[in-house]
Amino acid sequence: MKTRFLPHRVLAVLALILLDTSSTWADQWRPLCIEGSACVYDTGFSYAEGPLIVGDTLWLRLRKAQIPRTGPEPVDVAIFSFNTKTQEIILFGQNVGYVNDASAIHMPNGTVWGSGVFYSSDGTQLPGQVNWTGLSSMEFALSVKVRFTFNPPVLMNGNLYMSLQFRGWSTSIFKSNDGGYTWAENPSFTGTERYGLIANPEEAGLWSIEPKHHNLPPRLWESFDDGASWVQVDDGSFPDNTVRVVHDPDNAISYALSGSGLYVSHNRGVSWVVTTLQQSVFGMAFIDRTPPLSRTLVAGTDSGVKISFDEGSSWLDMSDGLLNIPHTVTHHNGVLIATSNAGYFTCNSVDCGGEAQAVPEEEERGMVTVTEFYNTELGHYFMTPSEEEANGIDQGSAGPGWVRTGETFQAWSQLGNSYSYATHLCRFYGSVNPGPNSHFFTISSQECSALLALEQTTLATKPRWNFEQYSFMAIPSSLEAPQPCPEDSLPIYRAYNGGFARGEDSNHRYVTDPALLEPMVLEGWVDEGVVFCAARP
Repeated sequence: MKTRFLPHRVLAVLALILLDTSSTWADQWRPLCIEGSACVYDTGFSYAEGPLIVGDTLWLRLRKAQIPRTGPEPVDVAIFSFNTKTQEIILFGQNVGYVNDASAIHMPNGTVWGSGVFYSSDGTQLPGQVNWTGLSSMEFALSVKVRFTFNPPVLMNGNLYMSLQFRGWSTSIFKSNDGGYTWAENPSFTGTERYGLIANPEEAGLWSIEPKHHNLPPRLWESFDDGASWVQVDDGSFPDNTVRVVHDPDNAISYALSGSGLYVSHNRGVSWVVTTLQQSVFGMAFIDRTPPLSRTLVAGTDSGVKISFDEGSSWLDMSDGLLNIPHTVTHHNGVLIATSNAGYFTCNSVDCGGEAQAVPEEEERGMVTVTEFYNTELGHYFMTPSEEEANGIDQGSAGPGWVRTGETFQAWSQLGNSYSYATHLCRFYGSVNPGPNSHFFTISSQECSALLALEQTTLATKPRWNFEQYSFMAIPSSLEAPQPCPEDSLPIYRAYNGGFARGEDSNHRYVTDPALLEPMVLEGWVDEGVVFCAARP
């Protein structure tokens, strides 16, 4: 089984396996990241934030793995471009701010505008376009006058609108009719929610969400004069804790995504009724499919992703490969993107059905001890961050022959790394028959995605690696840096038993001390170097 250089071993082996191309294979969500980066999402203000759509690409915001966040110090943030047609992901911009669908918009002239700053389509900042407020970009962000609460830019009928709230709770709407180069301010009431300013269903006026405060209920407002005057739209049924409102592109229907469920309005926002999806909803996508397949609705919820094949009458879990945490969803060029604090994940169809993986409660997240076992009968090594699983192995739950080696290292539980520079390890298992009767762990998003793809196209009667779970979090190693791991971490070395060449089940060992691998290499194991970085005790 391959580890570091997947195409040389795993792909070559499994390419020989007969494929049943007539079968329909269930898929799962796959991590979307570039090698060597921290694949966790650099979240900003809310779970509703998703990638920014720019032509055929999505702009993804991720941290570089080797630069931890230890406080208020600057963080090296990178923007990646993911082409949803070619499936190519590349690094093309660094330190360009919070570029996502909550803070930026792609303009018809090819530039990206957001938070008072222009960017060209290649991610570079355009000079001289940061002073529409009368302040420099840094002054604008830190000004004592500004509470720094932005709504996403709204592009409607060639005009760009931005709602900004100031200290003292006063708000203004800024309007630009030249693509954001110049702005006119209109002091005006607007809602203060993150996605509180949108176009109305006909794109003839503005809607604004006002959250519940004091004794006043939540309300939905409408303006046809750029915010100079507003009238209430709803009849008092507008739901509380609404994250955003989206309009169905095919029907005269609007949906309110709220903390208490998905609400629907069939009369331009006047009356709102809760649907059968009655949990927090953060994002929604409408997907047309080739007849006779029905159109689907996909929703990002507080426990993963849900899908409806009957226009919202019923919902099914579509979260296989995701963690059980809040997600939003984006659909573009036939590709679904799920965004959460765990990162970006893709599904190329609506066939990622299943429940999400459970994660530790927030107060239980943090450091974990990864314990190594050795099987005296198989000659295999295994590791686990779960104390419960380790105790079960001690009691024979994994079969005979397993003993602790005494080797351990420190890592992080799922979502247990508060610095946002560690990422998830994929854990795979073969099978007792036809095999391989072994586990494999990888932090490489490329390896993980390739093995997931092979799993979907390989018959269960043939040897294959089956995804089990995301095991724990560690830091990706860097082959380009002078040192493969940051100073505050420990390198983890891996050796491969060369099982495929000998007609045996593949197995790997992961250790902090490379001296442990020297006698194994003399016996025929392959030294594969540093594969990830663990926490330093």
